[in-house]
Amino acid sequence: MPNNAKFLLENTKNDPVYVESSGVGVIRSERLMNEPGITHGFTTRRGGVSKPPFDSLNLGTSRDEPMWNIRANYRVLAGAYGLSYEEMALVRHEHGDKILKLDKSFCGRGIYREPLDFSDGLVTNDPGVTLMTCHADCSAFFIYDRATRSIGLAHAGWKGMYKRIGQRLAERLQAEYGADPADMVAAVGPCICENCFEVELELAQSFAREFDCPDIYREGTGEKADKGYVALQAAAVIQLMDAGIPRDNISLMRLCTMEEKELFYSYRRDGKNTGSMAAFLKLV
Repeated sequence: MPNNAKFLLENTKNDPVYVESSGVGVIRSERLMNEPGITHGFTTRRGGVSKPPFDSLNLGTSRDEPMWNIRANYRVLAGAYGLSYEEMALVRHEHGDKILKLDKSFCGRGIYREPLDFSDGLVTNDPGVTLMTCHADCSAFFIYDRATRSIGLAHAGWKGMYKRIGQRLAERLQAEYGADPADMVAAVGPCICENCFEVELELAQSFAREFDCPDIYREGTGEKADKGYVALQAAAVIQLMDAGIPRDNISLMRLCTMEEKELFYSYRRDGKNTGSMAAFLKLV
């Protein structure tokens, strides 16, 4: 039986919680907040030192902004949420499905040390490293397995979502640490929503075929008849379930990065004159 996007979006737990510490705002999953073994968050644009148009917590290292500002923002984030700046390791994304296994020897990579190899996902069972990914309309996958004390974090643009980066993340946790998908808890971060994510109709139809989900997109009308609008978070839920994670163990942060201008940077909305949010996940 085909998947149903409307059902999945309406019946998968939607639990974004906005929290603020020392003026730094982040979005958290209520479900993951109840897991004592981890700390996590998806940053907003609030609380940093960056000047317009990157105001103010730009964490994207590829933006046209002095690196000392960006490093200062990472320090601000670390101080606000009890993280260690020295332990952070930042993904070097390529919009694919490659996943790296990290330990504390990778601390600082991508921030104050040399970049990591290209990838879009990170896994670890080492509490001495904080996994970091950057986003500006792209979503994030957070996965935690309490039995093996292992975690995975991934950047998911539409290409990574289509390549099932979330499913690959769960599979890598299973392969590396023996984690059982039936016991994993997962959350999907904010991203551009199904009303704003406009693509060529052919690509939208490809999503429907890949995820066996006819209503994962809607067709445009009038002058937009050659366009489609894709529900990326439905694709996220389907691939996590295909990995073996029960839907009851999955939650969504259904906030649109393009619509919520006061909270989020958005490449679709503002082009290159925008910053990046970051997601973080750490064992504690």
